[in-house]
Amino acid sequence: MKKIISILSIVLIFVGCKPAEPTTENTANTKRYAIGKGGGFTGAYTEYILEENGKVYKYDFKYDREVFIKQLEKSDLIYFLNKIDALGLEGVEINQPGNMTYYIDVRTGKNSINKITWGANQYYPPNELVDFHKELFNKLAELE
Repeated sequence: MKKIISILSIVLIFVGCKPAEPTTENTANTKRYAIGKGGGFTGAYTEYILEENGKVYKYDFKYDREVFIKQLEKSDLIYFLNKIDALGLEGVEINQPGNMTYYIDVRTGKNSINKITWGANQYYPPNELVDFHKELFNKLAELE
C-alpha cells in the first residue's frame, strides 16, 4: 500500500510540474501606442498603452511593469487606429518637452520607433495631435 501511495505521489508531482504552454501571441512584434503625460510639481507620469489588437495596459512606474486593464471595444479600436493612420504618427518629429510634458510613443514590442513630446511654453503643437492625445488618453483612462 505504501508503494502505491509513493508511486501516485511521484506521478502527481510530475504532472503538477508541467511547463507552462507558450502563448500564441508574439508581443515582441506587436505595434503599440503609449499615451502619457506628467511632470509638474510632483514629477509623476501617467501612461496608457494601446496594442493594435485592442489590449490596454497602464504602466506602473513604481514597479516598472505594465498592468493589463481591459480589452478596447472593436469599434473604438478601429476608430483610434484610423486616426493614428491619418495623423501619420510614425513620421511626426516633435521633441519639445516642458514642465508638463505630453507624449505619444509609437513602439514595436517594447522598442520605441518614434516618440512625440510637447509641453514647452513657447511651442504650440498641431491641434489635431493635441485633440487626439486628449481623446485617446481620456478613453483609456475611463477603462480603469
